[in-house]
Amino acid sequence: MTTIFWPLQSNIIRRCSTNNTFGMVRKFADGTPKPHQGWDFAARVQTPVYAIADGRVAFVRDKGDYGLQLCLEFEFEEATLYAFYAHLFKVFVREDDAVKGNDQIAASGESGNAKGMPANDQHLHFEIRTKAQAGLGLANRLSPLRVFGECPLHKEIAG
Repeated sequence: MTTIFWPLQSNIIRRCSTNNTFGMVRKFADGTPKPHQGWDFAARVQTPVYAIADGRVAFVRDKGDYGLQLCLEFEFEEATLYAFYAHLFKVFVREDDAVKGNDQIAASGESGNAKGMPANDQHLHFEIRTKAQAGLGLANRLSPLRVFGECPLHKEIAG
């Protein structure tokens, strides 16, 4: 059985808002539902970020809305999944590195479309994917609730 760790020492959804959880929880300008692909954990810039499980670094890159990002391949319930971390400040691992669960792998930041956010909106964007390159929308993604078993929406969970 895979041991799962939380990505931060202190885990709570940004602003305790469902808008920062997984699913059709946001709205486009015209009011129609808009997807959010993961959870946004409240995290000030340079907060230590940890591997959620033993695994292998699938990729590290810096581009687009996600900015500096890291994708960790791991096994969960006999399936290969990917933990995706975005808006990072610094990454301490390289592609193909093996990591142990709870190893510090990065520091949170404000890269990509999170640049310049006020301190109370700084966050780690985190996803669970079924493919490393997931594409747009909710395709190839699972709610992190499936892996963690609970959502830290209204109460902080220690890592």
